[in-house]
Amino acid sequence: MNKIIPVLCLIFTIVACGDDNPADSGQPVVNRTFNLSSGSIEDVSFTVDTDIQQNVILQGEFSVDNGRIQMAVMTESQYQTWIEGGTPTVLYSPGETSGETFRLPIYDSDTYYIIFRNTGADTVTVNAEIFLLSTAEPEV
Repeated sequence: MNKIIPVLCLIFTIVACGDDNPADSGQPVVNRTFNLSSGSIEDVSFTVDTDIQQNVILQGEFSVDNGRIQMAVMTESQYQTWIEGGTPTVLYSPGETSGETFRLPIYDSDTYYIIFRNTGADTVTVNAEIFLLSTAEPEV
């Protein structure tokens, strides 16, 4: 019986380590470094279908060299409000920051947008690694 316990602990440890690092699994949404000039915006969209994907989590991190940016995650309708000049309520925004690590559950089918916006006077470099994690609905 003592031989079984170390094996179970080893398996648990491997699984737990994979969950902590978004780069270990999941679909990449943003996985690159890019420059944002003063006043510019970079947006990335992704789609979630909860009929197929279960336990959906948007997880990742980003860092900014030479400044701070605004970042937000929003739905399609929130994005359209924002594009039209409105101020929508968003799903997630850490405010103006030089970087952030986050884990955001996604509950509804929709097209989502991740927005990076440079409101500063200088060009900044953004390094973003953001992944969409989910489990597939079992086939019947």
